Formats: sequence, structure tokens, C-alpha cells
Amino acid sequence: MTSINIQNVSKSYINYPVLQGLNLDIRDGEFISFLGPSGCGKSTLLFCIAGLEDITSGSILFDGRDISGLSARDRNIALVFQDYALYPHMSVRDNLAFPLRQQKIPEETIRKQVAWAAELLGLDQLLDRSPAELSGGQRQRVAVGRAIVRNPAALLMDEPLSNLDAGLRVRTRTEIKRLQRQLKMTVIFVTHDQEEAMVLSDRIAVMNAGIVQQFAEPMTIYREPANQFVAAFIGSPQMNFLPGSAAPGGHGDDRLIGVRPHDLTPAATAAPEGFSLTGELALIEPAGPVHYLDVLVGDHIIKATCADPSGLAPGASMTLTAPAQSVYLFDKETGKRL
Repeated sequence: MTSINIQNVSKSYINYPVLQGLNLDIRDGEFISFLGPSGCGKSTLLFCIAGLEDITSGSILFDGRDISGLSARDRNIALVFQDYALYPHMSVRDNLAFPLRQQKIPEETIRKQVAWAAELLGLDQLLDRSPAELSGGQRQRVAVGRAIVRNPAALLMDEPLSNLDAGLRVRTRTEIKRLQRQLKMTVIFVTHDQEEAMVLSDRIAVMNAGIVQQFAEPMTIYREPANQFVAAFIGSPQMNFLPGSAAPGGHGDDRLIGVRPHDLTPAATAAPEGFSLTGELALIEPAGPVHYLDVLVGDHIIKATCADPSGLAPGASMTLTAPAQSVYLFDKETGKRL
């Protein structure tokens, strides 16, 4: 286990900046997610920490020691990739043992470490199978087992659940979180899935265009987004945005008003206090315990929610309300939350 400090780290390819002056302090034993859209630099930052990419400027410290010049081999970091990267000609047992044999660890120690990892991950009955005989979830567990078997200082995971179906993804992320808590290991998890990041993480670094937009606990990011990008990226469905002049209160076109669909619900009349909009119901979307409502307000489609759409029909006029504390105001030019 280790703490990781990223100090003013930048990375460029020729004249193209990929990471721009990043500063992050990751505490020992934390589960951290790098979250953002494709091309935002999250995997590049992970590879810089692992030593697979060189940084252009800045420093990366493990427990206060600058390791920027160390090779990947000397950083004691375990990395799990999206495609599992298992050796197809080896059994599960030999895949787990491989990194230890590379370090010339005594065979008795290898046997004990493999047995420990297999029991921890529920692979005891699969040790003699080849990767081709495993399901996607089992292969991912073998990849994680191979990473932790040598007791690394930190575990880095690059979108490890992307190849799994929805149900298996949920089960596997639960196993990863349980494993991290049991081992008290520092984990950095790269994902573009905001639900994964919210569920798994102690803190999330939301990234865009090589810049950390916000680094905080999941619910802080959800309830107190630093800017419009974070507000839009976190939460599903996405936050509604309206020009200030299009909403009650007349905030002006230099500002944007944001309100989340789950905070916006139908009402019989406009609320005397709080936020209200009137528009035409365009579509009702059933989604299990809630129904999403698409409401045309002027030239904008606003998404709201309700538990029971009985009595509602497309084309009807309707009023939507939200509590005042659930309405966000953003600077239209800079995107900063006001």
C-alpha cells in the first residue's frame, strides 16, 4: 500500500498537450477513479503513474519518494487492462504464478500465494482450466488475481469492466470493492462510466481535455459540481440546462440554469417558492420505478421524472417544479458554478 502524489504533471506528444499541470493527492488505501470522456487523458495519466509513459514535466511521488525516473518494473505497481491479457497457453494456476516466477520467488512461496489469491477471488475450482474455458467474469478475476498475487504497492485498473455484460459488470465491481476493502490496497480505477465511479470510489477525479475539473467524494461532485461540464457528466439522465432568460427569475443570457431531472417533477400549479416551468408534454419514457417525461419548454426539451404518469398524455400542458436548493446557476462563458 502507498500514497501517491501527482505534482504539476504535464504530458505532451510533440506539441499536443494531453495532460496539463495536474495535481492530485491520493491517500494510502483509497479507491480513486479517473472519470471522463474518451480522449480526456485518464488512461494516459494511469500509464504515467505505472511508468509505461514518461511525463513531460512535474513529479510523481510514492510515499513521498519521487519515482518519476524509475522504470515500470521498479515501481511495484500492478496493472489490470481492459482485455485481461492472460496467457492463452497457460492454466489459471500458471497465469497467477507467472509474475512471481519472473521474480524468481521460491516455488513453495508461489504455491502459497497462488492458493491465497485463488481462495480470495473464488478461483479454487478453476486453477487447472485454460483461459479459453473461462467466462468473461472469470477471466477478469484471474487478471485481478495475477495483479495482486505479488502484494503490489498499488493496483491500477484501466477500464477493466468494459468487456462484460451489464449484469456481470455489476457483480464484478462489487467483488473489486470487497477485495479492495479487505486488502486495504490503494486502487486507481479508470472508467468513462459515471455510475461505476460513483459506486466504487472514495473520491473521483473528473477529467476533461487533460485537466482535472473536480476531485472530491462522489456525492460532493453530484450535489456541488464545480462547473457545467461536471454537472452534465455526473448524473443520469443528464442535467437540464436553460438560458437564464428562458427561466423564471430573469438571470440573463450570460448565465445558464441547471436542474436535474430527478429534482424536476409535475405539479398542479407553479410553486410560490422554488423553481417552476410550464411546457407541453412530448414523451413519456417508462424506466422501472420512475417514468421520464420529455417536456417542450419554448425551444428546449426538458427532462423530468414522476412515479405515476396516470392521467398524463403527450400534447398536454404541464407545470414542472423543483426545490430552490436543487437549481444551479452557471456562468455561460466559463462554465463555472456561481
